[in-house]
Amino acid sequence: MTRYLTVGLLAEGPEDEIFLGTVAVRQLKELAAHHSGHFDVGDTPLRGRYSTARTAHEQICAEVADLAEDCDLLLIHNDHRERNKIDKIRRDVAPPSHCRIVGVVPVRETEAWLLADGPLLGSLPGAVPEHIPAGARGVERAADPKALLSRVLPGGDSRELAGFLGERVDLDRLRTLPAYQMWCAELTAALKELRFL
Repeated sequence: MTRYLTVGLLAEGPEDEIFLGTVAVRQLKELAAHHSGHFDVGDTPLRGRYSTARTAHEQICAEVADLAEDCDLLLIHNDHRERNKIDKIRRDVAPPSHCRIVGVVPVRETEAWLLADGPLLGSLPGAVPEHIPAGARGVERAADPKALLSRVLPGGDSRELAGFLGERVDLDRLRTLPAYQMWCAELTAALKELRFL
């Protein structure tokens, strides 16, 4: 019998939510396909109303507690410099036994993950090839991934780009990034705890 995995997402900003929501679903579907666990996941995570960057801790905790009631996995995103916020939420919110909280913390900013697939970026109209990082692992060393992405694709709509790249970025390239590997390991551990894997 196939189980259904319900996923929720709280992110810092709209572009983060668009990209990470799409990538999370793709990654979870790939985990389901490559393991003996039989589960399915919907195409769109449940989303919170608040930004993890601009909302008071107490309000975020209330949102987490509310979403956790309806989720098996609740993904909470913060950029690397704000990763302690996720630990604080974990200390202050006790999710129900059917839910696990998993942090999503790219090095520096989510834009580092958007930059991971150089060949895909280079195929886009208006891309400036000389600014595309030579290898996927190099993107986590970029001091300002958001500025670098703007140089790679000047004048692009950031939300549209987040959606496009979320649907098409090569997950194998993302898995070469240490921060992404850590996230996948935490996802896998949570799914095992919940007996989806």
